[in-house]
Amino acid sequence: MKRIPFVKMNGCGNDFVIIDNRKKVMFEGDLSDFARKICKRRVSIGADGLLVVENSLKHDFKMRLFNPDGTEGEMCGNGARCIAKFAFLEGIANKKMIFETLAGTICAEVKDKYIGIELPNVKINEIIKDKKITINGQNYDYSYLFLGVPHCVIFLKENLPDEYLFNLGRKIRFHKKHFPKGTNVNFVKVENNNTLFVKTYERGVEEITLSCGTGSLSSAIISYLDKNINPPIKVKTKGGTLTIDFTRDKNIFKNILLLGDVKIIARGELLPQSYNY
Repeated sequence: MKRIPFVKMNGCGNDFVIIDNRKKVMFEGDLSDFARKICKRRVSIGADGLLVVENSLKHDFKMRLFNPDGTEGEMCGNGARCIAKFAFLEGIANKKMIFETLAGTICAEVKDKYIGIELPNVKINEIIKDKKITINGQNYDYSYLFLGVPHCVIFLKENLPDEYLFNLGRKIRFHKKHFPKGTNVNFVKVENNNTLFVKTYERGVEEITLSCGTGSLSSAIISYLDKNINPPIKVKTKGGTLTIDFTRDKNIFKNILLLGDVKIIARGELLPQSYNY
């Protein structure tokens, strides 16, 4: 078994193990199981996901995301910001870069400790609003949109404990009638006219994470539509604060920006015992 070079990064509380696989240090068929093993906390290095850099024929590189349950995700906002900084530090891309994801092309820019990404346009007519879901006999109003990955957004009037939100989020995430393919679930509390506090139950991680980039963005867009919260919008999470900006052009949200800090946590080699158990 071989040692695998890695960098661990943290984007607003979301932590990721990143490997450069442009020279095939990992076989394609091994990535899913590898992610399940190394993302397990206390047993291995632990992370909210595995990010893999691969070659791209069109752009600077290709980003792949594997969740702790081994599934491959289409996109991750904080993950994209982390991998952008990794690519710049490793000489894979310049400060301004373009890379591929399963959800489409992402533009990113490295600005000192802050990393910003621009996401694809969102069509308002594709956002599902004013829906209801019943969990344990209680009705919850929600909106739904797809930002490369699915997001359900629910507004709360009070702060609820993580254990309560975990159980509620898990039931909504696996609700076969409303979300046959599963969904991320965002619980949003409006703090003032430009600030939100968001907790997200993440599909694939199966936990309330410290932060979720696309979840924060989904919450900001729905807050603009439902609560008259205008950009730039600050989204507070347990892991830190993200800034989200966008413009509306009739029925399309354009120039969608997600900005926040990224920290390097560790750099080294994953030993065989971290993924061979």
